[in-house]
Amino acid sequence: MSQGRDSADSLLLASQPIFDIHDDVHGVELLYRSDSGLGALDVGDEVATAELIYHLNTAITQRISYSKAPAFINVSTGLLLSQHFLPVSPDQVVIELVERVTPSQPLIDAVWRLRKQGFRFALDDFDFAPEWAPLLALSSYIKVDISSIEASQAARHIQRLAHLDLRWVAERVETREERDTYRKMGFDLFQGYYYARPIPVYGKKLPAATLYATQLLQTLCHHEPNIDAVIALIQADPELAIKLTRIANSAYFSHQAPISSLRDVVARIGLQQLSSWAALFGLLSNASSAHAELALTRAKACELLAREEGLNGQDAYFIGLLSSAELLLGIPGEEFLTSLGLDSATMAATLRHEGAYGKVLQRIEVTEQCVAMRQWSSGSEYPRLFDLYQQAHQDAFELLATLSACQ
Repeated sequence: MSQGRDSADSLLLASQPIFDIHDDVHGVELLYRSDSGLGALDVGDEVATAELIYHLNTAITQRISYSKAPAFINVSTGLLLSQHFLPVSPDQVVIELVERVTPSQPLIDAVWRLRKQGFRFALDDFDFAPEWAPLLALSSYIKVDISSIEASQAARHIQRLAHLDLRWVAERVETREERDTYRKMGFDLFQGYYYARPIPVYGKKLPAATLYATQLLQTLCHHEPNIDAVIALIQADPELAIKLTRIANSAYFSHQAPISSLRDVVARIGLQQLSSWAALFGLLSNASSAHAELALTRAKACELLAREEGLNGQDAYFIGLLSSAELLLGIPGEEFLTSLGLDSATMAATLRHEGAYGKVLQRIEVTEQCVAMRQWSSGSEYPRLFDLYQQAHQDAFELLATLSACQ
């Protein structure tokens, strides 16, 4: 994973594959790692879980090997009990309950609720203590540290729990002999240094403030966004919710009935414009005022020119804003846009100026350069584009003032 690593990349996490009896990859465990050298026990489960999930969902990173296999991740009690769980599909992950978790009734209830939603659970480093019994029937995997248990004892547990639909994972397998012993015993899966050591995963971190804005943007980029999922993501970030509510009540929208819920906010702004606002908040979170002004001017100029050309102004605004990603985030544009799962036409327009919207962006960028260099073009359309760009600059200035009021 470290091959081709950029010197600006940060250590995000580590990955270690889990193999089946045929030595094929069944899953990959994602482990907390940081540039500071501190481990999950040093920073605490809450911080470790939050950082790992944040990087998993937002960092621009090399693709983790075996990415089609489910990711096994340790999750803190706080997140399990939260109303807003993992921003990932249940079929993408297996939630590991570590031995440090207390199997209280609220936790058991949370596991039951999440299991009904499709999430799978693994009991990690399981020590077969009686208080964990209620969770056995709710789990799909039992992970056994074979370095801390006798093989004969593990065999008795497998026989005792044979009536449950469980897959048994042997952890810390270091030799072929150990693998063969536990395979014959009935273990289904294997993990340890015999197969592979944890591999560091490096990448570029997005500014922390982009977390929910980026996740929201990814959800909105789906062909048919789920409104409830959109609202849940906004609710999960109070600052984003406040900003969007103020925007919905601003002069950008005609005065309507009072807003009483986030559903009203989404309805008033609309999903298409919400995509632009999500991109705007995510991209501008750590940007300098000069860069923010340039990005917003470019986006608005693309919108104005597109409308003159009979194209969709909001689509052009979105493309113009995304084209500023590298300037605003310091991350190659293609890496950022790929991470959003955008459609090929939007990617082509933004990165290669292809199609009608790409040509709009190209003309605005040329105008932008002429304005910046004070090298006035002699082209017949330049005076019109210059006036349009000046109008866009004024609109961007007013928008920045509105955003400043939302801080």
